[in-house]
Amino acid sequence: MNTYAYLLSGITLLPVLGVIILLLWKKATKTQAAFLGIISETCALIIPIILLSELRAGRSVVFSLPWIPNMGVSFSLELNWLSLVFLITEVLVTLAAMIYSLGDKDGEKRSHYYYALLLLFSLGMSGTTLADDVFLFYIFWELMLIASCILIISWGHGENRLRVALKYFIITHIGSLMVLVCLILLYVNFGTASLSALTLQAATLPVQTQVFMIIFFLIGFCIKMAIFPVHLWLPDAHTVAPMPVTIILAAAMLSMGTYGVLRFPVALFSLEAMQPFALWMMIAGLISEVYGALMALAEKDIKRIIAYSSVSQMGYILFGLGSLTHDGMVGSIMHVIYHAIVKALLFMVVGILLAAARERNIDKIGGLAKKMPVITVCAAIGILGISGMPPLGIFNSEWMIFAGGFDSGFPIVLTVITLLGSILTVIYSLRFFGKIFFGDTKPEKVDTNISKTLLISTVAVTVFLIIEGLTPGPLLAWSELGLVSILGGLP
Repeated sequence: MNTYAYLLSGITLLPVLGVIILLLWKKATKTQAAFLGIISETCALIIPIILLSELRAGRSVVFSLPWIPNMGVSFSLELNWLSLVFLITEVLVTLAAMIYSLGDKDGEKRSHYYYALLLLFSLGMSGTTLADDVFLFYIFWELMLIASCILIISWGHGENRLRVALKYFIITHIGSLMVLVCLILLYVNFGTASLSALTLQAATLPVQTQVFMIIFFLIGFCIKMAIFPVHLWLPDAHTVAPMPVTIILAAAMLSMGTYGVLRFPVALFSLEAMQPFALWMMIAGLISEVYGALMALAEKDIKRIIAYSSVSQMGYILFGLGSLTHDGMVGSIMHVIYHAIVKALLFMVVGILLAAARERNIDKIGGLAKKMPVITVCAAIGILGISGMPPLGIFNSEWMIFAGGFDSGFPIVLTVITLLGSILTVIYSLRFFGKIFFGDTKPEKVDTNISKTLLISTVAVTVFLIIEGLTPGPLLAWSELGLVSILGGLP
């Protein structure tokens, strides 16, 4: 192994080192624990950027050590263009959430445990995107769930947080078990846990086995994406979780379901094998898009409004994946990144609103534009972003998703309905913005003494959203290369 391979291992090993230090450093203050977490995540961001030169040279970066030789299991990591896109998204979101947490009241008690769990949560996502061994993939996949559940139980808000965490655990674990069934079937049939090897052999499985596995993979990963009707865990989990955890859940963890769909059924089996499921994926995406938007329009809790928005936005992604076209699938990958930025921004804004107004009911909040001008501008840009207004990023990804839908060969009415359904996003977004920032000022007492850390991190994400929208070229290129890395090009 060369230097690049050892660097790649640092993406998983450095957070583990950070966790060990935090667990031993019991007297660490919140600021000290947060900075240790931020340093660890910064290193996890710098490493893949350094490794970009290898990818540009046409070489993937692989780290592999024997783990359980008798079972053919190894600690294997691989960085390719697809994993790079999802890895950087996850790390950036976690880094933003950790910086934001410095100005947030959550995590003030037992800070060393809080930030150790945030690092483990991030490690689960990083490992999921990098794992080149199905055994290792599943361990990292479950680590995400365990760390986030403990965070909700220990630092969540409300007396029902234990019930919510249990509901979240059971529903998402059912999806994980469906994925596990498929992973074990692959191992039993081919006698290897190597994902790279399985990718070359999986298409030789009997047709009936492929159909069974595609169904299980899709349902399992759609649960993680929170696609209707398997979304039931999301609104409650997002509502009771500490705000930094909510940011990571909505802006990063949901994308792991998308990665799973791309990395397993799409990459393992031929597009011909996926074709019978394409229409159903597009229909499920359309239903989720409309349902999530309608629920966001009906909700009064400002945190749940943004939570249901995620159900809707994941629908666009599944619709694009279901098109099985170059534009649709590349658009879905881009949408993951743009959605992560927008959703992180909107939840940051909501966190500031909750701290300032101490009220969650949208009918009891109003007229804050005069008292919070900077946050008003950030919220406006976030709302325009989620609504798909040019030149902000989601416009670019939605354009490609819709183009993929029209090019899919299915009746164009399906894509027309999806496109028109985006009007609902505009409606609930404008309702959210108009009610909170215009009209009569309420409540009477609003704490406008906003933490500078909260303000700076929110403004930084806002600026990043604008930059990504104005310069979509690099992200488009990375997304296309990511798709080619698993499919070898589309016909």
